[in-house]
Amino acid sequence: MFSSTERFEWDSVSPHKSQELSEAECWSLLSGEDTGRIAFLQDGRVLVFPVNYLLHGNSVYFRTSSQSGLALLPGDLNSSFQVDSHDSERMDGWSVLVSGRANAVKEGALLTTLWGLRAPAPYGGGERNLFVGIDPTRVTGRRVRMG
Repeated sequence: MFSSTERFEWDSVSPHKSQELSEAECWSLLSGEDTGRIAFLQDGRVLVFPVNYLLHGNSVYFRTSSQSGLALLPGDLNSSFQVDSHDSERMDGWSVLVSGRANAVKEGALLTTLWGLRAPAPYGGGERNLFVGIDPTRVTGRRVRMG
């Protein structure tokens, strides 16, 4: 913290360069990670939770408890899913945002496929047997590097 008499000035020009990522680049980056954050609106609050995820087709899937706040909300939930990575030593990184509708997976053939895919154990403890899928309507990303 700065004392009330000490003045701090921010640099007005950043040596970083920002680059928009193509949708293909975004999917490629997502496929190399296994942990992201799901964000949704519940009772007037935006909630964000870390989740382990997997990709199948052009959708994002994660497991949650059938008693979780997300599971108890009505289907077709407007949501966002974000994954990022950064290297503080090199001062660069990237971020991908998948926006779309989240729904509990109920189709038997899809559930069989998802259960058969290799995926990390869910973050939260306890039973996490409800798959939720995000059907993307928009996939965007950005990479930031030193200029």
